[in-house]
Amino acid sequence: RMFELLIQDTGADTQTAISLTERFLGEDIVALATIPFSDTMIPVAQIAGAQGVSVIQAQSTQIEMHSGVVDNFITNVAPDPYTATAAANYALSQGVENVVIFTSDEGGSWSAALPEWFSDVIVENGGTLQATLNYTSGTTDWSPQIAELRALDPAPDAVFISWAMPDIGILIRQMRSAGLDAWVVGSDGFDDPSLDALAEEDPSALDKVFFGTLAPAVPGSRIDAFQKECAEMGMDVNGLFPSLGADTIKMIAYGVEAAGSTDPVAVREAIRSADSIPVMSVEAISFQDTNSYALREIPVIGFENGARVVLQQDIPDNVPGWQ
Repeated sequence: RMFELLIQDTGADTQTAISLTERFLGEDIVALATIPFSDTMIPVAQIAGAQGVSVIQAQSTQIEMHSGVVDNFITNVAPDPYTATAAANYALSQGVENVVIFTSDEGGSWSAALPEWFSDVIVENGGTLQATLNYTSGTTDWSPQIAELRALDPAPDAVFISWAMPDIGILIRQMRSAGLDAWVVGSDGFDDPSLDALAEEDPSALDKVFFGTLAPAVPGSRIDAFQKECAEMGMDVNGLFPSLGADTIKMIAYGVEAAGSTDPVAVREAIRSADSIPVMSVEAISFQDTNSYALREIPVIGFENGARVVLQQDIPDNVPGWQ
């Protein structure tokens, strides 16, 4: 069987996504994907679920989708509390005690609650949350937040933010220029090749940066091999997220073959009941114990001489309550 991929740009607009969902449902689709934010995914899943169609997401880590509001959602990555806990556990292993978190409501729980789970683990293990600072998307001048960091006594050992480039790169540069030597810790939003570029002029720029992420996108990994195979076919594929997208295609292919059908409900049941589904970013995943997400080992990625390294990789067992 051959895939037919139907693509329309929603412009990150929920109403557009809903309209497109209704349109695609008339084309006998097997599964649907949209932007990875719950304010769009929930209504889309509710509409799609009326016809048995699954919403299958390659990079959605928000917990709202696993709360029981919808029952036709599947994502191939672990929820945010696991990423936050993995990063916190590594921070603790490096002697981090005093932390500051940056939060924003613009990315839902990914940018608002994930930093709080990080600080929960730090505090549970004897550390201190010194401050919670707010920011907005597209910040190019972090001087107000940096002034608050400089005023703290003692100086923070680490700051945590769940956001993405280029904002993160600007924050790191401005912190270092201000003489702040704290660890800069993040989530999968840091997992962007453009972050690595900060080390091109100065390899030490990322010495005290690390992040918990969704799969190990480092040299020699399955993701690295996938990127090289794509390059041989003339496809420019970089970073973690295209490989996670490939995971979803492998999942659907497995579901169709196992079900012997393109009926969307049968495909979803086949995916959820599988012992092991081979994918691209890691060797295999399973939904048997979790139903809506693939619980996989969480890598913590850092840098040595400007190059990515896996600092730690496991499934944390001290995740704060979230369900």
